[in-house]
Amino acid sequence: MSGRIGLGAAVLALIGWAAAAAPIPGTDQQLGSWIVQADDDGSGKFAYCDATRDGGGPLVHIGQSASGSWQIGFTNADWQFAVGQDVTVTLFIDRVPYPLVLRTLSPTTFSTPLPDTTLVDALRQGDMLTLQLGAVYTTFSLDGSTAAINAAALCQQRYVASAAAPPASPQAAVPPPALPPAPAAAPAPGGMPPEVAQEVSNLQSNCQVMNKTPPPIGDYVTRIGLTGDGTDDWLINTGGISCAGLTGGGGGGSMMEIFIGLPNGHARKVYARYALGVEIRGSTVWLGSSGDQCGGSATDPPATTKTCQVPLIWNKATQRFDEGPPTRVR
Repeated sequence: MSGRIGLGAAVLALIGWAAAAAPIPGTDQQLGSWIVQADDDGSGKFAYCDATRDGGGPLVHIGQSASGSWQIGFTNADWQFAVGQDVTVTLFIDRVPYPLVLRTLSPTTFSTPLPDTTLVDALRQGDMLTLQLGAVYTTFSLDGSTAAINAAALCQQRYVASAAAPPASPQAAVPPPALPPAPAAAPAPGGMPPEVAQEVSNLQSNCQVMNKTPPPIGDYVTRIGLTGDGTDDWLINTGGISCAGLTGGGGGGSMMEIFIGLPNGHARKVYARYALGVEIRGSTVWLGSSGDQCGGSATDPPATTKTCQVPLIWNKATQRFDEGPPTRVR
């Protein structure tokens, strides 16, 4: 968690909606290579939600404030700008140029508010983002950007809805309906671990924000033994709960997460990625994949992109799942 706090500090300096802003504990979500979190203004009042991706050093941030406005910005520890300087850049989304003027908020960060959602929509749908700063080009994969930006928007909607809700009367005090409940302190005997229950609650809350009724839990949660230790593990396939907003990223796939069960009744998330489908054969999970993981190339035209299935193999030494060789390559 300490690494996430450091990343949050970079976002705070970048976005600049509130000078004393701070991450709201427990709101960060790891979505593939993206991290989504909510931040307050330093006084406990919600300020904005943002999605951040690491480009191998530099960071790109896409955020939405409490007022609904969007902003994009970048952080690079190697930059040394004068604060308050206007910097002209060009963003390329799949080779389509978007000239922008960004304002430096610190020597290593600059950002700009966006007048509408044109650029945000392009980032949702694109495959590659390139920042041109003078003669220097920095590239960020947009794999998973659809789900990450959608999650940031849903995060913003939840907090705005919560702030707008009238205070409950003392006789009928209830929590804001759009916010997920806090996880239970201890798991129920033989029941779902609190960490899995919290993830399910988050997904259901996303659906409620979109005024959708979440499907039955059995449509997207599977209880299964995957590690051979006799303890139940849990697989969440968001393809079965599309209203949660975690489909459409990663080349059109859905987010898949695995929690391994622990002897004390809790669980630990050990794997998460987008997949073009999930198949369980015995105690092995097979994920649908495409592109370079199937022996193709990221530059192949869509009509020739290869697809395949990749098995997940439990590594007892590292307590993680390794991806095996692809099969059924087409």
